Amino acid sequence: MGSHALYSLKNSRVLITGASSGIGRAMAFSMAMRGAHLFLLARREEKLLEVKSEIQTEFPNVKVDVIACDVNDSHAVELIKKITEEKVDVLVNNAGLALGREKLELSQLTDMEQMISTNITANFKLVHLTLPWMLKAGKGDIINLCSVAGHYTYQGGAVYCATKHAVNAFTRVVREETAGKNIRVMQISPGMVNTEFSKVRFKGDQKTADSVYAGMVPLEADDIARMMTFMLEQPRHVVIDEIITMPTDQGSPTTVVRKHS
Repeated sequence: MGSHALYSLKNSRVLITGASSGIGRAMAFSMAMRGAHLFLLARREEKLLEVKSEIQTEFPNVKVDVIACDVNDSHAVELIKKITEEKVDVLVNNAGLALGREKLELSQLTDMEQMISTNITANFKLVHLTLPWMLKAGKGDIINLCSVAGHYTYQGGAVYCATKHAVNAFTRVVREETAGKNIRVMQISPGMVNTEFSKVRFKGDQKTADSVYAGMVPLEADDIARMMTFMLEQPRHVVIDEIITMPTDQGSPTTVVRKHS
C-alpha cells in the first residue's frame, strides 16, 4: 500500500476573512502554529491589530499582514491585491452573518441586503479574485464557511438560509470546474457555535444571544478551526468535500436538547 505525507502549511500564504474574532481568529492561530504567512482580513482594524499582536507574541517568527476593509468597498480589491502581492495559497472564506429572526414580511430590507452582501457577494468576489492566482501557481486551497442552514431551512431564516444555500451551490460548482487542477475547494457547515454570531444576529442584545446556547453545550471556534486545519493538512490528492458538524445536543437547526437545572 502506498502512503502519502500530510500536507505542510509552513510558509503557505493564507488569507482569512472575518479574522478579527470567532472562527476567523481561531483559524489564524491554528495557521500561525503551523508557520503560515497570514493575511488577516476584516473591517475592524483595531481588532485585527490586536489579533496580530497576540499571534506575534506567541509565534514571533510568523509573518502577519492586516487587511482592514469591507470586501464590497470599491477600493478593497486593489488593497487585497497590493498587500497579498496577488499570491494566496489558501483562502479561508469565513466572514458571514445573520441579522434578525423575524418572518420575512417583518424583516428589515437593510438586514436582507447586508446578509446578501456579506454572505454571498463578498464570498464570491474573493474566490473570483484569488482563484486565478492559484491556477497560475498550479495549486491552491479554498475553504468556504457554509452552515447547516445551507442544507436545512427554518422559519425566521429565509434570507440567511438562502445565502448559505447559495454558498453551498457555488462551492460545489467551483469544485467541479477546478477538478484535476490541484485546487482543493471545500466547505464546512457548522451548527451552533459559541461566537459573536448570535450577538450580531440580535443586534447587541446579549441576553437574547445567551439564551440561544442556554442549557446546551455549543461548538467553540477552536473546534471549527481544528476541523478546517484537518481538511487542509490532508495529502494533496485528498479533498474533503465538506464537513457538516453540530454539537451533540443539536440534531438540526430546529432540534436542540436543553438540560435545565
